[in-house]
Amino acid sequence: MGIDGIGKPPPIGPAGAPAAPSATGGKFDVGAAAPTQPSGDLGRLERGEIGLDAYLDGKVTAATQHLADKLTPEQLAFVRHTLRSELTNDPVLVELVRRTTGKIPEPSSE
Repeated sequence: MGIDGIGKPPPIGPAGAPAAPSATGGKFDVGAAAPTQPSGDLGRLERGEIGLDAYLDGKVTAATQHLADKLTPEQLAFVRHTLRSELTNDPVLVELVRRTTGKIPEPSSE
């Protein structure tokens, strides 16, 4: 024997509300989803306008742009070179590049 509904599921909705929503009689149709096309550098890569190396160089430049005022040009070049090298040598980053672009970067000789 339960006391005041203990052990029973809680009521759904306000008291006195119908148990299920009533049908309006209208038909709901979402239709086909339009395919999305990547924009920017990824779109250019997929269309063959740029190669994977140019795509990765652009991403490295964009990722390090905020450092341009904080580092010397030599330091910035070192950071960009190191990051670019990691994109082709680190297995985790290579997998991320593959998932994003569908292509595997060639490992650098360094």
